[in-house]
Amino acid sequence: MRCIFCLQERPPSIEHVFPLAIGGRLTIDRVCELCNSMLGSRVDAALSDFVPIRQRRAELGLAGNGQVPPLPFDMLLGVSTLASQPERRVQTRYDPTSGKLDHRLLHHAANVVLPDGRKVRQISIDARDKDQIPKIIQRERKRHGMPPLPPDELAIEVAKATQNVSAMSPIPIRKDLSISFAFLRHAMMKIVYELAFIWFGETYLEDPVADELRTAICSPDLASTDGIPGYVGEAKTCTGFPFWTPHPAHHLAYANSLLNSQIVLGVRIFDIQAAVLVVSNEPTRYLQVANHPKLRFITIDSVNGEMWNTSFTEEQHRLALAMMAAGRTPPFPDPLDVSTTPLTEPLGSDD
Repeated sequence: MRCIFCLQERPPSIEHVFPLAIGGRLTIDRVCELCNSMLGSRVDAALSDFVPIRQRRAELGLAGNGQVPPLPFDMLLGVSTLASQPERRVQTRYDPTSGKLDHRLLHHAANVVLPDGRKVRQISIDARDKDQIPKIIQRERKRHGMPPLPPDELAIEVAKATQNVSAMSPIPIRKDLSISFAFLRHAMMKIVYELAFIWFGETYLEDPVADELRTAICSPDLASTDGIPGYVGEAKTCTGFPFWTPHPAHHLAYANSLLNSQIVLGVRIFDIQAAVLVVSNEPTRYLQVANHPKLRFITIDSVNGEMWNTSFTEEQHRLALAMMAAGRTPPFPDPLDVSTTPLTEPLGSDD
């Protein structure tokens, strides 16, 4: 087998065109294990773990190769601090029962001087941990070489505990986040490149544009994709998908010919990321007519794995019927949306 990335004859492995972690079910066996592993850890992971994508995976329950999907808002979980008192720490967990984040003030101890000059040990805890006060007092005394208090004296000290009423109101929490965009462009271009190979065949590996894409995708240099013309970025600002309403659980891709001088291929991941790139400047390598069946359209439901795979011409026909029925111009839901009526069978091929 000739790997479509390194172009070497090597044993094949199963490659998910859309990463499995985002519900991709379309696979090919033309990527060697070495390239699959390298691109999977560096490139695919950049898309699957991109914070907005990861949050959507949590919402849709997409585990991928893992046993469980990401937790909602997992980038906010863990230890943070109070914005006004950075020495005070807060533990944030996700409560699956309420579907909300739960914030708990962690134990904090400090030496303070009272107005009368006495030095005391002030301990602050979350109000929900007040039953731990006796244990905390005894532990602090032991830590400072003091004998434990007898039960009656301990009860007196516990009774002195006061609740800060202001803590019952919302208090700003500071959480430092690191959001990486590294290799995100590579990941989107990788999907475009693999779809172009599937749709245009072996000949595509010799296309000069394919060579440029392949070289940029495989490079460990973050800037390697900067010179590739086209759009890669947020789906909401991408003008390359004017016909289809974004769906929060669907991936969508198409190929089209521009004035018989270029072939462009667009990919949209959920309603979050999109790419529209020129994949060839020589349409005659693959197409005899503008509506050639090699110009494809596909949409994938990331949750149930259903795919709709047809020609771009057939999809244009479906959209034309939708326009006549609705009496308006696009966008319209994609063919897998439950509100639409199929015109052909999913996964049908008209090659």
